[in-house]
Amino acid sequence: MNSSKDSNQFVRFIKNNVALLLIIFCILAIATVVLVAALNPGEPDNPAVVNPDEDKQPPKTEIVKVYYGSPVQYTSLGMEYTDGKDVMFVFNSTLNTWKTHNALDLIAAENTAVVSMFDGTVTNVEETYGMGNSVTVDHGDGVIATYSSLGSVDVVKGQVLEKGEKIGTVGTTASYEFLQGPHLHLEVYKDGKHTDPSPYVNGEIFIEEEVTVEE
Repeated sequence: MNSSKDSNQFVRFIKNNVALLLIIFCILAIATVVLVAALNPGEPDNPAVVNPDEDKQPPKTEIVKVYYGSPVQYTSLGMEYTDGKDVMFVFNSTLNTWKTHNALDLIAAENTAVVSMFDGTVTNVEETYGMGNSVTVDHGDGVIATYSSLGSVDVVKGQVLEKGEKIGTVGTTASYEFLQGPHLHLEVYKDGKHTDPSPYVNGEIFIEEEVTVEE
């Protein structure tokens, strides 16, 4: 008897609270969906993009010595550089006098090619009575060279040169040194001061450069 009565009460409870039970069921269902989603996030909306280049190693480099080279294939030396110590003066046969000579004269056959001793930029091209046709090149690292007594000039101001690129030809345009015959009158400045061109011509001076090494 009591069992039947309890059953009737349970049925009445269900009937009277259908809406409440539905709400509770919906809440439990939503909570279950949220929990499942949290435990299994799945694919992200914006997956990370892997750059294949990120795994590549940077190119290897090394420091190499790049030497100056002779600007002309000369046969002999004319007037040498006067350093004010070992060589005080040289005799200039054209002017018939002993004088200082802040350059090195390289004797060569007329029209012999004159080339740039090193990479650089042409900063001046001019013609003067005393030194004839002249080309000044900034070789970087404080080194500036002036190539004079040129028979012809094959460059223009502002031109970028590579080592060994032709500047002009040997001539006799330097009136102050005419009796020496065809030659290149070479002056070199280091940090704004005259310096002996011989070590540059002989390939004793170098500049260190960083280059990429082929693997």
